[in-house]
Amino acid sequence: MRQTQTDIAVIGAGLAGLAAAATAAQAAETPATGTRVLILDEKSPGGRARTDTQDGFRFNRGPHAVYLRGPGHRVLNRLGVRPAMHTPPLRGARLMIGGQPYPVLSRRVLGARAAAQLTALLLRISRMNPAESSGISARDWIASLDLNPRAEAMLAVLVRVSTYVADQDRMSADIAIGQLRLALHGVGYPDEGWQALADGLLATATNRGAVRQDNSPVAAITGEPGAWRVVTLSGEEITARAVIVAAGTPAAGRRLLSGSAGQQDQDGTPGGSDLNGDTVGWDGRGGEVTAACLDLGVRHDRTRVLFGVDEPLYLSPHAPGGHLAPTGGGMVHVMRNGAGDQRADRARLEEFAASAGIADADIVSARFLPRMVVATLLPPPGTGLAGRPGAAVPGMPGVFAAGDWVGPAGWLSDCSLVSGERAGRLAARAVQDRNIAFTAP
Repeated sequence: MRQTQTDIAVIGAGLAGLAAAATAAQAAETPATGTRVLILDEKSPGGRARTDTQDGFRFNRGPHAVYLRGPGHRVLNRLGVRPAMHTPPLRGARLMIGGQPYPVLSRRVLGARAAAQLTALLLRISRMNPAESSGISARDWIASLDLNPRAEAMLAVLVRVSTYVADQDRMSADIAIGQLRLALHGVGYPDEGWQALADGLLATATNRGAVRQDNSPVAAITGEPGAWRVVTLSGEEITARAVIVAAGTPAAGRRLLSGSAGQQDQDGTPGGSDLNGDTVGWDGRGGEVTAACLDLGVRHDRTRVLFGVDEPLYLSPHAPGGHLAPTGGGMVHVMRNGAGDQRADRARLEEFAASAGIADADIVSARFLPRMVVATLLPPPGTGLAGRPGAAVPGMPGVFAAGDWVGPAGWLSDCSLVSGERAGRLAARAVQDRNIAFTAP
């Protein structure tokens, strides 16, 4: 068995893992320990933030957006990752109601009373404390506002678009309010695709001494505090003083950590993880948020944003604006919130694209993602974002978790980036407190 030593092992190279690695490497620039960070991943860096090239088009994995006032954007700035971005082309955006398109927020759609109610509500939302509404569902919160039916329907659309959640009975209201507040300050689409975020974080990490090791799927984490053993499927054993688990889902984390059960801490007391209690996240409650996505490379650049009102559908062009399509062409994402039957979902997404003026002859390249995981854990009413597990793994000092389901701050990629930064800081501190570093192999 090949054996390697490192100070901090980061498992997973999605946004959470890369933010953790960059933060840990950055934190180690000044301490005398010279902490070394090793990044382990099964595939190429990026995770769900990967951008794939196909037929001259660059496809993100569905329609992502960066919230410009969100905590994740601040993490990127602190780590020196500042990709060029453009705002969504909302001019000419339309609503699809009963199969007919209407201009967004037109009086014909809303009426004067509903428009006034929505305007007043959006002004109030900026002053709301989202945490105060974590005990109820997003749907109950909307119902409690006593809005005109048209205003209520439009608010539900805004919540769905900003949270990516169609089943608003399952979602705590604090997520809806928080995302609406962020949406009021605008979102950005990275000009070079979401891969630019992953590449920027990886560059920050490696420029500060982190080492990336691809094709290294991890089988288990065993050992004891200060000497954790990360075992890969190829048989390599990596001894680390701290470990960051950013493997994607809570279930994936549990599988990796299950090998630690029965171990003993250095003082002889029982060790091992304790992940089967009532902690929301580790126990799997809440479930995933999914979407069916159709990515289209088209010959023209005339497509405009289209929102479904009576169906959870959404269409948005990411190029032009972004450099994701050949000159004169466009790159368009079509999405159904909540993945269902694959054949029915694809047919409906194709129909929706046709409603936006995209004919079959316009399509140069297409990719269908039948079940994209938008978020690995949806906090239910009663717990909200504050009920998600913290970065420190129970029963395993020096082992930390990061991902879009960890910590009380942020939703979607914001949570990935914030939890990654938090885990990176804690891991670096754990190594520095021991004031001992392994010699780099």
